[in-house]
Amino acid sequence: MIIFVLNLCKLKLVFFRPYHRFIILPVFLYLLMFDVAAQSRQTLEEQRKQALQEIEATNRYLQETQQSQKKSLEKLNLLNVQIIQFNRLINSINAEIAYVDRQISEMSAKVARMSAEIEKMKAEYAQLLDHAYKNRGKYNKLIYVLSAKDFNEAYRRMKYFQQYSEYRKKQIAEITAKQTELQVVIDQLAKQKAEKEKLLAEQRRESNKLEAVKAEQNKEVNKLKSQESKLRNQLVTQRRKEERLRNDIQKMIAAEAKKRNTTPDNLYDKLTPDERLVSNNFKGNRGRLPWPVEKGIITGFFGKNLPHPLFKDIRTDNSGIDITTVAGAEVRVVFDGEVINIGGILGENLFVLVLHGNYYTVYQNLVNVTVKKGDKVKIKDPIGKVYTEKGAKTAVLKFQIWEGGKNALDPELWLLKR
Repeated sequence: MIIFVLNLCKLKLVFFRPYHRFIILPVFLYLLMFDVAAQSRQTLEEQRKQALQEIEATNRYLQETQQSQKKSLEKLNLLNVQIIQFNRLINSINAEIAYVDRQISEMSAKVARMSAEIEKMKAEYAQLLDHAYKNRGKYNKLIYVLSAKDFNEAYRRMKYFQQYSEYRKKQIAEITAKQTELQVVIDQLAKQKAEKEKLLAEQRRESNKLEAVKAEQNKEVNKLKSQESKLRNQLVTQRRKEERLRNDIQKMIAAEAKKRNTTPDNLYDKLTPDERLVSNNFKGNRGRLPWPVEKGIITGFFGKNLPHPLFKDIRTDNSGIDITTVAGAEVRVVFDGEVINIGGILGENLFVLVLHGNYYTVYQNLVNVTVKKGDKVKIKDPIGKVYTEKGAKTAVLKFQIWEGGKNALDPELWLLKR
């Protein structure tokens, strides 16, 4: 009898149409919950894809870098950036693995809980059938109903049998629904375990690539050590030029504010309604501004960065970001504004300073500038080209964003993620 009951409980009794809802609703709720979790997973996957795209772009620029002394420095910088990118990628993969581990743990606990619930439900149903079997003579429907004293009692006895039958059907439907839901969880658990193995394999591959890049970086460092004194002097000179440029930009911003009888920090109060609209729109587009070049990767990061790959005692201090792009790339404005100055310092190429209400953008290392002071520009309007050394296949644009005259902002946080 017990074996018969257990076999009966394994059947998918879809013929109980009134109880389909017991099967559909739990599965639907579970899939809905899984969809919400998938959205979080999708964010992690997008981060991983972006890191892979950045690495691929850096690889292309590395392949185009020549082996001259200056290009060796550029290659060293690209390798350093690629190490950062690989670390980001591996961290992203690790975050996905941790996420999948949590999913596996939650699903495993759910499988155990649901299995115990099903076994309990089966045991209760088996007891119900066993009780009905033992009392089959006593509770013969027809005899029991006809032996009633009057019509009302006969009706109550008939309703009892109907309710008892409905209760049994409901129990079977609930068991079937729980089994269906359990199978969904088991299938998803298997999928998550397979996904974890895939991520672990990818993690191993990318870690091996990272070690290869580090080895290549060490090779380039050793190659350049013979010119260490000369390169150090070049780096110190370059830092002085950048400091001078930063001071010049601050003076130009202060001069622009002085025209309105105010200071850079209070410039917003002196803006016209139209200028305030531009300023507010610029601020509102944080994280969505177009890149100042169509193609490129960030190879110099904002602020006080990691030690120089060749000189560990020197740290860079960048008021903006460096974008490595293709040779002769066209430079374009990232937002509507007004050109308020064009200049340059000795030994450097031109820069263009554009006002956007209370914000400023700076485009440095330009040639063939096509705008002049006072020009009104629209988003993505071309303003010149990036200076490119003769025979080179890559070039570097220096890009800055300022709020007022003292606060240099991190442009990476303002540009659209690619």
